[in-house]
Amino acid sequence: MIAEPRLGAPLGETERASPAAGEARPTPSDAEEREERGRELRAAQALARRRRRQTILASAAAVIILALGGASTWVFRELAATRGSEVAQLEYENAVLSRLLRQEYQQRFDAAKVLPARQETVAQSVRKILGNRARYERITKSMTMPWYFLAIIHGMEADFRFDAHLHNGDPLTGRTVRVPAGRPTRGTPPFSWEESAMDAIAANRYDKWNDWSIAGMLVAWERYNGFGYRQHGIHSPYVWSCTDLYAKGRYVADSRFEANAESRQCGAVAMLKGLIAAGVVSPPAGPK
Repeated sequence: MIAEPRLGAPLGETERASPAAGEARPTPSDAEEREERGRELRAAQALARRRRRQTILASAAAVIILALGGASTWVFRELAATRGSEVAQLEYENAVLSRLLRQEYQQRFDAAKVLPARQETVAQSVRKILGNRARYERITKSMTMPWYFLAIIHGMEADFRFDAHLHNGDPLTGRTVRVPAGRPTRGTPPFSWEESAMDAIAANRYDKWNDWSIAGMLVAWERYNGFGYRQHGIHSPYVWSCTDLYAKGRYVADSRFEANAESRQCGAVAMLKGLIAAGVVSPPAGPK
């Protein structure tokens, strides 16, 4: 039997005096084990609390991201609509500008007259063009490019010589040295004139050009030589020399512009007008 504790006896003393039957007294190792399990339990509870907080934060972040995503989608749609409107406006303005430039080139071509003092120069160029027509036609037979467009560039760049690059008149014995330098990029010199011509056409994308109207050719010729004359307020002699739309001013050595220097070359327009006057070509129609 287990003795009942005496009334008024200290509890601890009674427990020490009357231990339960079969119950072992705790050992130091048992206490340490319980303490260790308590620490593990507290650590697990703390980890669980942190994970709950992280889950809550992640859920809140997801809600915010979704909300912002919806707002961003709306903003992007608005920006895309605005950008689309701006692009459409730019395309319209470019179309108007293009029409105005075409009108400008066409009107200038119609108004330009070959100077009487340069008529013989123009006639000489026309004779050289016609003398080599078959060679120009062989180059352009698979293209939409008119053969005389190529012929006129040949006259401007190489004075109709077939031992010079179409790019700039440098010798075919090597690659070009002047601008554009290093052409053709493929093949081994010396080059044939045909090889050089095909490279110049490809480099300027004339094989992709599809506007061979008067305006289309004039802008292509001017671009071939450069638009630098516009900043000096004169018409490019490359295009207008030998006509009454050009008097003086040209680029000389070292790309210097000389206001009083005069180009003695026959310009592209004068040669084209000479070919038209000779009945060799018809005035090209504008694009449909």
